[in-house]
Amino acid sequence: MRRAVIQQLCAGAILLAPVIARSQAIDSVFVEVYHVQPSDVAGEPPLTTYRIFVDLAPDHELQMVYGDDKHQLRIHTTTAFHNDTLNGAKFAHQVNADRLNASPLALDSWLTIGAASDQHMAVPRAMDTDGSILECPPYPARKGKKEVALLNIPAPLCSSDGLMPYPEIREVVNFNFASGYLGKVKGNLLETTNGAWAVLGGKAGVTENNLLLIAQISTTGTLSFLLNLQIETPEHEPVKYVARDPGPDEVLYEGLAYGQYRLPSSSGK
Repeated sequence: MRRAVIQQLCAGAILLAPVIARSQAIDSVFVEVYHVQPSDVAGEPPLTTYRIFVDLAPDHELQMVYGDDKHQLRIHTTTAFHNDTLNGAKFAHQVNADRLNASPLALDSWLTIGAASDQHMAVPRAMDTDGSILECPPYPARKGKKEVALLNIPAPLCSSDGLMPYPEIREVVNFNFASGYLGKVKGNLLETTNGAWAVLGGKAGVTENNLLLIAQISTTGTLSFLLNLQIETPEHEPVKYVARDPGPDEVLYEGLAYGQYRLPSSSGK
C-alpha cells in the first residue's frame, strides 16, 4: 500500500530527477516543483520554487540535517536565492501563516524539518486534498496552455497549497549554521562543515508515508544540493546518512546529492 501511494505521488507531482530507492531508513529523497512563476520581462527565466522532501521508512524520525569536517553540506543555485525581505523567515516555523497571502511570502526560501509555517506542516501538492488558503491573486492563476506546456507549470497555488494545518509546530534549532543568504542579503550558496538545523527529539512525518520537508528554495537558477541526515531508528538509535564517503557507523545514501553534486555513476541509493 505504501509503495503504491509513493508511486502515485511521483506520477502525479511535477518532480525534478526524483530519487526513488530503498534503504534502511530513507525510502527516497525527491525534489518537488512547488510553483513556477513566469517573469514579466521577456526572455528572463521563471522563478521556480522547489521543495526538498525526505521519505523516511516507517517509525523513523529525522533529527537533523548537518555538515561536518568530513561531509560538507551545500545548497546551491546558479543565480540567487529568492527571499521575501518584508515578511520572510530563515526557518519555516517562523513563517507567519496569517501573512501567506502577502505575496511573495509563500514563495520565500527557508529551511525546515517538516513545517511550512507556524501553523502548517508541509505535504507534496499531489497529496494535498483540502484545497488552499492561498489566493489568486496575489499569486498567479493558470497561464495560457502554451506557456503551461513550455514551462511545465503546476496548477495554481489557489487550487492546492501543500499546507496541512497542524496544532503543534516544533521549533527548528540552528546549530552554528550560517543561513544569512536566506535573509535580506542576496547569495547563491548555503554551506557548512560544522553546523546543522535540527528538531530536538526528532520529528516524523504527519502522513502515513512519513514524508518530511527539509527545505524550500526559490530561484531563477538551477538547484543543487549535498546533504547529510541524522535519523533516529525505531530502537531510538541515531544513524548518520551521508551523501559521500561514509565512515564507520555511517551509511551512504547517494540520493542526498543532487544536481551538480551528484556523481555520474550514482545509482541514487
